[in-house]
Amino acid sequence: MGKKNKKYQKTHQKSNLQHNIVSQSNTAAFKFPANRKKEILLAALAVIFTLIVYIPSLKNDFIFNWDDGGYIHEHKLVHELSWENFKTIFNPTTFYKGNYHPLTTFFYAVEYAMVGEKALLYHIHNLLFHLFNVILVFVFIKLISKRIEVAAFVALLFGIHPMHVESVAWISERKDVLYAFFFMLSLIQYYYFFTKKDNKRRHYLLAFLFFFLSLLSKSAATILPIVMFVLDYYLRRKLNLKLILEKVPFLVLSLTFGLIAVYSQGEKGAIQDLTPMFTMFERLLIVCHSTLTYFWKLFVPVHLAAMYPYPSRIDGIFPVIYFIAMAVIILFVIAFVTFFIRSLRNKKIMRHYIFGFLFFFSNIILVLQIVPVGGAAMAERYSYVPYIGLFFIVGILYDNLMNNKSEKLKRLTPLLHILAAALIIFFSVLTWQRIGKWKNGEVLMRDLTKVYPHLPFAYNNLGYLYYHWEKNHEKAMKEFNTAIQLDSTYYQAWSNRGVVNNNLGKHEEAVRDFSHALKYNPDNIDGLFGKANSLSALGRFEESLSYYEKYLKLKPEDGKGFMKRGTALLNLGRHEEAINDFETCLKKLPDDDETYYWLGLAYYKKSNFTEALTKLDKAISLNSKKPEMYSWRGLVKYNLKQTDDAIADYCTAINMNPNDAAAYVNRSVAYFEKGNYTQAWEDINTAGKMGYPLDRAYFMKLEAIIMKWPVANR
Repeated sequence: MGKKNKKYQKTHQKSNLQHNIVSQSNTAAFKFPANRKKEILLAALAVIFTLIVYIPSLKNDFIFNWDDGGYIHEHKLVHELSWENFKTIFNPTTFYKGNYHPLTTFFYAVEYAMVGEKALLYHIHNLLFHLFNVILVFVFIKLISKRIEVAAFVALLFGIHPMHVESVAWISERKDVLYAFFFMLSLIQYYYFFTKKDNKRRHYLLAFLFFFLSLLSKSAATILPIVMFVLDYYLRRKLNLKLILEKVPFLVLSLTFGLIAVYSQGEKGAIQDLTPMFTMFERLLIVCHSTLTYFWKLFVPVHLAAMYPYPSRIDGIFPVIYFIAMAVIILFVIAFVTFFIRSLRNKKIMRHYIFGFLFFFSNIILVLQIVPVGGAAMAERYSYVPYIGLFFIVGILYDNLMNNKSEKLKRLTPLLHILAAALIIFFSVLTWQRIGKWKNGEVLMRDLTKVYPHLPFAYNNLGYLYYHWEKNHEKAMKEFNTAIQLDSTYYQAWSNRGVVNNNLGKHEEAVRDFSHALKYNPDNIDGLFGKANSLSALGRFEESLSYYEKYLKLKPEDGKGFMKRGTALLNLGRHEEAINDFETCLKKLPDDDETYYWLGLAYYKKSNFTEALTKLDKAISLNSKKPEMYSWRGLVKYNLKQTDDAIADYCTAINMNPNDAAAYVNRSVAYFEKGNYTQAWEDINTAGKMGYPLDRAYFMKLEAIIMKWPVANR
């Protein structure tokens, strides 16, 4: 009996043990592992903290005077979601403002279809993509470092750093947050491709797809194949033919989009020849200074600015800080190369830090102005992805100090925590404040004048905001005058002031301003077009033609340019040439009412009244709110013996514009034709009171008829 009980007890204990194991395994199936919980918590905290810091950006407006107006409000491809526009947007020969980023443009088109020109949704999407990128940075760093705390620290720094405000709070930098989103997805899929045994092809194809989408968002993504090699180095993948061949499709795609980018930037004139301005040595000084600036602004992001201008010489040479920057960078490069070579021999030597610097340099190299693009020495938005490498170095260094077994360092742990917390608070406050500087174009440019009070770019942009968007010519003139006083060779300010003078009817002053603009930049299209239009306004049509010619050679896609030249030719009596220009314009702008109007006038001048009527009918069908169109159509109908219809058009023109003296004269003639002498007499007198030069013979003839009529018939 005792043996049986013992046997039963053993069996029962075994059964209970099995039950407990099963119960524990079932319970575990419904619980996240501890590390997984920690990952989700830390990632969520990074996202939430970033969201809180960036909430003010949702109250910001468009930066009308710097790209936002052009990319959204004035970009016709964005204003209508259609298959034709979709094809045009993604056509690799369609460039806008010197860029090819069709996915970004299409995103704007979707938003425009949803909310039009209300800024909130655009800002929401920028912020959402930034938050997604915080998560992706966390995932990427966690995968490659296997350190959750490092990933969280890097993701948080990425989310709240003040240097990233420009990329998030500026709607035009959607391309930054969008390309980074797909860029990081591609890197993560590439990591899975060579670390996972299953579904390698799927991960490879996804990496390629995300790379392609990143390129469609911004050409900066072309560097990704190089970053892949950097990742290979960090994860100790052996460099061999297989490793190179797997990058070939990425390299081909990168080269293709790189050529498109060079062509698009070159077409816009964004790739600058700095040879007349700076020697090769001076350009190297600028590169070194910009690099060092990116480094120190990582830790002390103060004196931030929307634009960082090229330096001015003092007594013929650059400021001394540029030479110091070059010396520092040279020493850094020597040290870096030394440690890199040693790391290849000794796997324990500083691989984390070398990877971080390589990640930074590989992503920043294209915008260090080695090949000058744009008018700035550096830009805060350029740091958006590259800073991930530097944040990684800071994160690894902090984590190593926290986990160091040295007793001395352990005693410093509380201090290090305090310093980290202080850094996060410091960055958060600066970011919150910096977001306010991007509230609108006026606030942003006023802030820029405080950082760089002698920068004409800022005042020129303020002037552009005032005249183009606010229609305040007086305020605009003040800003343009300041810009010109600061730099008399700043052709953009001369050109913009010319536009304001032209709008104010000061055409002689406008011609002088445009002449100055063309003196400093003979190929300035705004100067060429503006001077041609001002000369036409002065009746100097023959002089205007040479400027129209050069403008159209530089910008043959501009239908309005052909229309304007056509009006000059029409005024010179060169009717056939004018008609050819109007027809060319309509091929480019098939629904342009103004061109149909002028084409109708051209056929009228040729006495082809039937064709003139067809064109004016079309013009009015496209835009029924222009009185001059009715006035001219009335004249055409009168010549076609459609007198009643002509009178109806004159009446419409006069109702819309009671000060149209010519319409009164023409209606008088039509009433005379119909025998309505009283109304004809009233109209001709009304025109005379307006100061319109009357035909004496017609007036005397009509007066004689009226004087002979009995009073009752008048």
